Amino acid sequence: MLTSLKVSGLRYASQVSQVEPDASLALPDTTNSSLKPLILYAYSESETARANLEFFLKKGLHGGADFMFIFNGETDAASLVPEHPNVKVIHRENKCFDLGGMGEILRKDDLWKRYNRFITMNASIRGPFLPRYARTACWSDIFLDRVTETVKLVGTTINCQPSPHVQSMIWATDDVGMGILLDPALAHSVPQEDHWGTNDDPVGLSFCHETMFAAVHSELGSTRLITSQGYGIDVLMTAFEQSAGGDIEEYCKVGQFEDILYDKMYCGSNLHPYETVFFKSNREIDPTLLEKLTDWHLKNGFKSWDTCK
Repeated sequence: MLTSLKVSGLRYASQVSQVEPDASLALPDTTNSSLKPLILYAYSESETARANLEFFLKKGLHGGADFMFIFNGETDAASLVPEHPNVKVIHRENKCFDLGGMGEILRKDDLWKRYNRFITMNASIRGPFLPRYARTACWSDIFLDRVTETVKLVGTTINCQPSPHVQSMIWATDDVGMGILLDPALAHSVPQEDHWGTNDDPVGLSFCHETMFAAVHSELGSTRLITSQGYGIDVLMTAFEQSAGGDIEEYCKVGQFEDILYDKMYCGSNLHPYETVFFKSNREIDPTLLEKLTDWHLKNGFKSWDTCK
């Protein structure tokens, strides 16, 4: 989901609808999920998304989690997904955008209640990228281990515009955080008007978003939803901890106010994938670095199956 479209002061009406999960949506059997985390990967067809999916399938799949690949709309990319007992594929109509679509799947038959840890991600990012000295680490644990009794939303980066939020291309949370994000009773509890929506528009994962504006508004408000319930957030970007001590409001007072996921917008430089594990690959941020790292990592023989148990 894009969170930093360049817009004028014009106002667009957001349209959302609360919907019950699609009755025709066929979910894979997860009755024996045990305590593995659930990793949802949302995909819509594009050249960049396909390259990112192919990389993730080679480097990110492992046996320590259940994976659900959500293919939205027309695509044959599901044929790329290898068959493993813990890897499932879902085909659905391309509606609701990433957060709304994942919310629909998680609510269907109370799927989310079968798990206590979650990662949601989309195909706008490439990774995982881990340096040689960290090759014994499991990429999903890097995110999930930062979810604690007090921190319930973890990502890679923060955007301060138009309000402080954890950017949604990858999130980690637990059953407490997911319960907050999926609760329709809380979806209107943190009203805020911005370029993308009004005080009346819901946030979180409990609604289907009919426009990009509604989807972005929901992303922005999801961080407020978590913090309104007394919990904190965390991200991997070093500037967050160093400039604000882990406080998102303080970071946006003293840190980088503009969206850092553009070329030379991270305090005058660029985020390196080794800082955030994943790289936002649809923004033309240092394409040479992305190309080289992709090539090197595909050739190094390392797979997450080796370290994620």
